Amino acid sequence: MSMLDRLRMRRASFKESPSSSLSPSSSSTSTTSTYSATASTYFPPNKVPPKYEIPDKNGVNWLFALPDELLERVFIGLDRMTLSRCFRVCKRLNDLLNTSVPISLSYTLQCNSLRLNPYALLPSNRNANQIPPSKAQLLSTLRDRLSGFRNFEAKSKNSAKFREAEGRLYEYLEGVLLRNVPPPDDPLRLGRAIGREVAVYELAKGNEWEDVSGRTESEEEDQSVIEDKPSSYINQPTSQMGKHSAKKAEDSSENADTDADEYFDEDQLVNDIRKTHKFDFEMQDFAVDPGQDLFVVAEVRHPSHRQYSLHIHLLTLSTFQPHPKAAKHVLDWPVTLQTRISSLGFQICDDGLYILRNNNGGAKDHLVGWQWTTGRMAVTLKPSAVATFESFILLTPTSFLIPTVRTRLQPNSLIQDDLANPRDLLFSHHLHIYAFPPFSSTQPKEGEAIPPAHTPTEIAIIDLPEFEVDLEEDLPPPRLTIRTDPPPRHTFPQYPSEGIQQFVPDPESGIVIVEFYCQPLQNGNKPHYVLFAQKKTFAAYLPAPTSPLLLQAFPRPAPVIKWESIAPKVRLIGPDEPEPSWVCYVYGSRYVSPYPHEFDTSTSIRLYDFDPLRVRRELYMRKNIGFVGHEPQSPRGIVKRLMFGLSTSSSNSPKSPGCLVEDTKYDGEKDGITLITEETVLKKKSPLLSEIRTGRELPFMFSEKKVEGLVQTVVLDSERLIIFDYEGDEEIMEIMDF
Repeated sequence: MSMLDRLRMRRASFKESPSSSLSPSSSSTSTTSTYSATASTYFPPNKVPPKYEIPDKNGVNWLFALPDELLERVFIGLDRMTLSRCFRVCKRLNDLLNTSVPISLSYTLQCNSLRLNPYALLPSNRNANQIPPSKAQLLSTLRDRLSGFRNFEAKSKNSAKFREAEGRLYEYLEGVLLRNVPPPDDPLRLGRAIGREVAVYELAKGNEWEDVSGRTESEEEDQSVIEDKPSSYINQPTSQMGKHSAKKAEDSSENADTDADEYFDEDQLVNDIRKTHKFDFEMQDFAVDPGQDLFVVAEVRHPSHRQYSLHIHLLTLSTFQPHPKAAKHVLDWPVTLQTRISSLGFQICDDGLYILRNNNGGAKDHLVGWQWTTGRMAVTLKPSAVATFESFILLTPTSFLIPTVRTRLQPNSLIQDDLANPRDLLFSHHLHIYAFPPFSSTQPKEGEAIPPAHTPTEIAIIDLPEFEVDLEEDLPPPRLTIRTDPPPRHTFPQYPSEGIQQFVPDPESGIVIVEFYCQPLQNGNKPHYVLFAQKKTFAAYLPAPTSPLLLQAFPRPAPVIKWESIAPKVRLIGPDEPEPSWVCYVYGSRYVSPYPHEFDTSTSIRLYDFDPLRVRRELYMRKNIGFVGHEPQSPRGIVKRLMFGLSTSSSNSPKSPGCLVEDTKYDGEKDGITLITEETVLKKKSPLLSEIRTGRELPFMFSEKKVEGLVQTVVLDSERLIIFDYEGDEEIMEIMDF
């Protein structure tokens, strides 16, 4: 009986008799009869269970009476753990989960920390004849790509050459490569001048290249009718087009904006991957988000003597015109600058644009965040007086992870009055976690004033390893950089419409790379260390986005997390790791690095995979087939283990209390894939001040590929790997599509 029925019965029991002339006995009788009638009226009827809730006498499961189409919709909504258990329920369910393409696609995506982009299932707006890929095609593409990355075997290879010299600015993300074109009047001819022109390489068009030089005019006319030509086609020479197409190109060229036109040589292809654009101002830096068709370029102006202002232009990548979703097409830096030269770091995530300006003139570093769709400055942050912001990333859409170098005086210093003596200075390295409320929670209502920018709350301080520092011996503290790609976006990319990204990494997955750049030692070596960690390792310290802690004016002091407590969850390798010339070496849970060999002018390109589910799958597969690793015998195998701080005496010997032989006996190379679960031990050797043990809870695997030539730069995304090499005086990039 529900509470409402009880209240109705109680009200009916106190209801007065309609006739006051009745005797007490009759009144009592009437009340009793009224109560009984009311109670019988509001008593709920006996519940009859539905048919599917009654167990069948013959043991038939009513769930399997549903059509397979409905069962697919039910199981597609389950998470990975539940689906994994369902495989072991019964044969009927196992057959359904293994044979259903939509369920297999959903399960494969979840097992690889990926999400399906719903925009990839929509028809193209430009080409009505294009059929979107089916679930079966997507599943086949996904499996081929995962297998290709695992074995380091590309599906196809293309090559292209750079037409501009080496420049200062570059960026690569999800198939779009940006590079500044040095001005021809560069006085030193070293390519260090930035200039006003940018070159954009759209590598996703590599599979759409088409040479039209051999076509006849009639074939060109027919093709122009049935195909939707890109904008670059209208600028092709008349000799490569039919008369009708040439006339249309001339008419279109008259109405086109001259700044957005693209000019090509006669020997170029219709779908050329390269285009350039020249601005009417000197570029300071730029960034890109291909999924939102967003191109961000910074400009420095000089309004008065010794005063500079920084302005951020929000443009479209396709046309370099003001972005239609931006309410303000130019964002202004909140403070006036004293110097023109500065280093900028960008992060674009959904509707957030964040820029860190590292000041070389002695002022504090400054991190500013805007909601670029509305133009509202929402976040501003500066370091403390004794720290510097070396770099930054977005850990989540509402939190930062910032490496810092802090300075303090020795407590027992006896030379505090001698300001020119640096011997009493102590330097330490840390990772700071900051968080701020979502933009939606601080959005002003209609008619209200725009609130001031919010200062993020410091959540935690994580200590990093200690390094030897001696300023008198020209041994300053190491510099830090941090990198992770892509940003933790919760929205799906919608551009480019011709080759939209089909599979998007989960925003909570991926690895974080922290690099330590040390000064050269007396023996000439330049140590370089790389720290790997899962995003979730740092995200575990974050409060909920709606936590009142993020809105307090005077929050509690941030707790300090000791290095010893976090060391098993991360992995530090070095000091002989090669320094990358570009920082686009990580995407999702993969990391790529070239290892040049001077003795035979070749390079080993190593592709790392830190995804915990894929590593666990490799480990279980080796256990099932009875694989056992062996001690390294060849010099190459010994050197490889030394690079990761592993023992060379026995691959199965325990390295710390609690580390058993069973934990590492499956390590080693099998079918070109090397698995490492053993912890890394870096000896106490300059510039390290103590022995460091890491990686006990962070296993990984890698595959290797050897190429000719000394390769210095390799970049990576979810679909391809690009190798940069030189052939004579020309720089060539080899595009490996997976």
